[in-house]
Amino acid sequence: MFIRKVIALCLLLVPVCSSTFVHANPLPPFGYPPFETVAIHANSNNKDYELYIQLPKSYKDTKAHYPFIIVNDTSFAFPITNGAMALMGGAVVKEAIVVGISYSKGDDRMVSRTRDYTPTFSPVDKNGNSSTARMASGHAKEYVDFIERQVIPLLKEKYRIDPKKSVFVGHSYGGLLGTYILFKKPHLFTDYIIGSPSLWYDNRVMFTLEKAFSKVHSRLPANVTMFVGSLENDYYPMVTDLLAMEKQLRSRNYEGFSLRVEVLQGENHHSVFPGLLSKGLMATLSLEK
Repeated sequence: MFIRKVIALCLLLVPVCSSTFVHANPLPPFGYPPFETVAIHANSNNKDYELYIQLPKSYKDTKAHYPFIIVNDTSFAFPITNGAMALMGGAVVKEAIVVGISYSKGDDRMVSRTRDYTPTFSPVDKNGNSSTARMASGHAKEYVDFIERQVIPLLKEKYRIDPKKSVFVGHSYGGLLGTYILFKKPHLFTDYIIGSPSLWYDNRVMFTLEKAFSKVHSRLPANVTMFVGSLENDYYPMVTDLLAMEKQLRSRNYEGFSLRVEVLQGENHHSVFPGLLSKGLMATLSLEK
């Protein structure tokens, strides 16, 4: 008798449950902010890369030209920048095209980034990566040539970019690369967001490169924001080095140069990037009032 009552009750509830499920609005599918992938061969170093390109939400509905952001270390920097711009673009910062440059295809990630992001050959640097990676070091020039001669021209040809507003984002070795570009080919970008740059690299060679630059240039037309976490002196002297670089740069009084440096309290080398990215984007791509 009990079993028959339970069955009868279930039969009575089926239409109600079915109605509930049939007429309820389905949840929208979750998806990663969409991006395009473009394969590209670098003529300068004979390596193959991929470009990951995220267009702004409004891109398809307008004929406007957009600022563009180039990021490296795409294993972490592109998805964080992609997500940040999907959330912030048009709300707290200008919409922009985000472009991530992958590590070279078929190569170990640390070999690729050490080869491409470091300015000088430093095979015995005690603070470097593996011995294999250090033996590949010192080819930032070829990598920057690739960005200048192939990546940026491709973006100009294929997408509606605004060359008057171009942003480089780099952290750690990527920040070292951004500093190298600033002193070698500052015209490539109007704005630089440089996080935790590895200024210790090769006996602080970047300080020497800046000094050489200052001897032949009185202008440095770039808007630069530099960040480091307050806890980053624990192993590398990153806070000390960044503040020393700030002092050296400010002593030059470069024409057209804007510099902001901030030590982010309580952040270490592995936690600092999301916060510095947000602050850098708001300083660099602020919405016009």
